[in-house]
Amino acid sequence: MTLLNGLLAFGALAFTIPLAIHLLFRSRFKTVDWGAMHLLDTVVRVNRRRVQLLHLLLLLLRCLLPVLLALCLARPILTGFQTLPGDAPQSLIVAIDDSRSMSARDAGETGSSRMGRLQQELTAIVAGLSRRDEVILIRASDVDSPAASMGVQEALRQIKTLKTEYGPVDLDRLVRAAVEASNDSSHPQRRVIIASDFQSQMVHSGVLESLERMTSSLAAMAIRPVISFLNFGQNSEQLANVSVDSIEIESPAVVAGRNARYTARIRSSSDTPARDLRLVWSVDGQPLEPRTITIPPRSSITSRLTRNIEQVGVHEISLVVEHSDALLPDNRRSIAVDVMREVSVLLVDGQPSDNPLEGETDYLAIALSPFAFGGQDQPDAVRTSVIESQDLLEKLAEQTPEVIIMANVANFEGEARQRIAEFVNDGGSLILFDGNQVNAESYNAPWESSDTSWNLPAQLGNVVGASTDDAGKLVSEEPSPLPIGNANPLYTPWNLLGSEDQRPFADVEIYRYRKLIPNEVTVPESDSDIAAESNLGTESADTSEAETNTVTELLTMANGDPIAVSARRGKGRVLQFAIPCNTAWSSLPMRLVYLPMVQQ
Repeated sequence: MTLLNGLLAFGALAFTIPLAIHLLFRSRFKTVDWGAMHLLDTVVRVNRRRVQLLHLLLLLLRCLLPVLLALCLARPILTGFQTLPGDAPQSLIVAIDDSRSMSARDAGETGSSRMGRLQQELTAIVAGLSRRDEVILIRASDVDSPAASMGVQEALRQIKTLKTEYGPVDLDRLVRAAVEASNDSSHPQRRVIIASDFQSQMVHSGVLESLERMTSSLAAMAIRPVISFLNFGQNSEQLANVSVDSIEIESPAVVAGRNARYTARIRSSSDTPARDLRLVWSVDGQPLEPRTITIPPRSSITSRLTRNIEQVGVHEISLVVEHSDALLPDNRRSIAVDVMREVSVLLVDGQPSDNPLEGETDYLAIALSPFAFGGQDQPDAVRTSVIESQDLLEKLAEQTPEVIIMANVANFEGEARQRIAEFVNDGGSLILFDGNQVNAESYNAPWESSDTSWNLPAQLGNVVGASTDDAGKLVSEEPSPLPIGNANPLYTPWNLLGSEDQRPFADVEIYRYRKLIPNEVTVPESDSDIAAESNLGTESADTSEAETNTVTELLTMANGDPIAVSARRGKGRVLQFAIPCNTAWSSLPMRLVYLPMVQQ
């Protein structure tokens, strides 16, 4: 039994008042014997015992009245029949910030990390629970996973194994996840603890507004949890820390054997200058020559690295600042760099010109190697060589490229034609651009080699659109453009140019094009098949006859006529355009989409 007002129980001592009155007044009368008294002795003796018993009962009743009144005022509770609020089983939900900032160490003598203090605090709280209680742990690094309840011993074990390897924390999501977990808890007494260092980027106005809106939903809950916050970041302003905030690749492409530039930003949060910091870049774990830097108070500096990597593949570029500070893990940062091999492209110009941008391949060469033509010290992913058709055999004898692009070439006959057929059959990629000099009959004939024979993806038909003169230029100064259709959304490189709703080719004006008649009925391809077309410079695997006969329309006019078609031939691929790669028949080379389209 427990008394809610224990002090009032001392009022039971008031029973001494009627007891004292009884003792004081019980001998106030005298007994007088008279002559016939002996006749009544027996009756008096019997009545006296009855009267004494009655007096004792009255005395007991008078004494019990103040005792009963005192007990009522003290409000006794029988704990054997009802559980007190403090003894009832409860559900404890703990939301833990396990971001890297929690590994920061205090500037004091203890030098313990914030996560270490969090573990000590939570261990003390959880250890005070009973075996009937329920514990739910929610980590910021795994906030979207379903919350699982556990016993006290399992919770203590998991608290000891907490690590700080997560990035920025969304405080709003963390709190909401904890509140939602409390709804699914087993016991009516529910307590939510949010443990974090509450960095300034976590507690911004948007988070505060969202948490304020959440109070209305809390008020509507049938069982409202008690929410408390444990702040382990009180001394954040006093911590001196140096961090590598970012590493970025400045070069648009990292090509094997070519220099690429990398930039890192190093920041200091100290109120004093961080002097003589040792900075070490490394490539694939191999450290480079160390550097020494000094960072002004509460500012950042930039460190640059220019390096070439010879091997194709994924490589690690790392930067380490050797400095003992509050948060050691952020002194190092790494990025993965995909080093690609340089794609060799051979451009065959069917109508070269000494005037700028008047040759067939001038726009194409600039789009493939923009930095080389711009005079910038940046590597291009493509190395281009421009030749005339009569030099093709000599060039192929010197070096075999990954891609051959023929621009308005009249025809190929004899050994040159056979060599191109072998090039495609062995895994090379052939791109054909149309023009006024193209001989349709020559292109439509089979391309034969010693091993195989194949036709182009589409037969070349008549030219449609505005008229041209003998030089191939449009006769009309303001020809009416023909409406262009949509690009094939399943072709992966087109997706990189823009979404289907944006229509990246919408502003391209086509005045004249050649009708392309696919050699086989076009059938839809799966994403994986079309994705294989995205890199024309890579070797292709063996394909079945069905794949070889499949022709994919990549771009069409509004009337459905194809502008670009593609198909596998042997181990390689052939891509046909119904327009030239210059501005003779269209405005495509003058549009923003041209450069990324050619690059893809």
